[in-house]
This record gives sequence, structure tokens and C-alpha cells, in this order.
Amino acid sequence: MDTTALFILFLVILAILGFWVLPRIRIKRATNQVVGIFERNNALDARSAKTIDELGLRPPTLLEGMLRIRDFKPYALQILMKAEVVCQTDGGRLYLSQDKLAAINMDRR
Repeated sequence: MDTTALFILFLVILAILGFWVLPRIRIKRATNQVVGIFERNNALDARSAKTIDELGLRPPTLLEGMLRIRDFKPYALQILMKAEVVCQTDGGRLYLSQDKLAAINMDRR
């Protein structure tokens, strides 16, 4: 192979890592961080549920998003809510369902 073909192959591999693999790793890490935030704040049932502001999981504003590195925790929170691992009370408070977390057998380490 000549150097041009090797360079193009290197760029393709780099693009795959940058656009597909690394975000998935960061989302997995953010999911584990979100679960840890719920555990540290003891938001583990409907009685001890916390608001999104109390948990520190409010999505950044447009200006904050432009000035900081991308935070995957709000996206990880959405994923956990769709999987019903994070539940919402009638008052809009959030809590972690440990039963559902164990049911999906999430690897936290």
C-alpha cells in the first residue's frame, strides 16, 4: 500500500472512533455517574425523590453548552428515564428504581 492509502485508512478509523465509539463510552460513563448521583443523594424511592436541580442534572443552557465541554449526563438521564430505571413522581421529582436497575443488570464498574 502506498502512503496515501494508509493515510486515508487511518482517517477512516479515526472517524469511526470519534463519531461512534467514543460517544458510546462517554454515555456509558455518564449513565454510571447519574446512577451514582441518585445514590449519593439518597433518591431511591418516591418519598425521597429529588428535583432535577437538587440532583444537579439540569441540561445546560445554549450559552453554557457552547462554552463548556459536552456533558452527557442529561442525555444519560433521558436514557434511564426511557428504560424506567429513573422514575418521576406526580410532582416532577425523580428517583432511582433499584429493582429496575437490578433487572437490567447494569454493569456499574
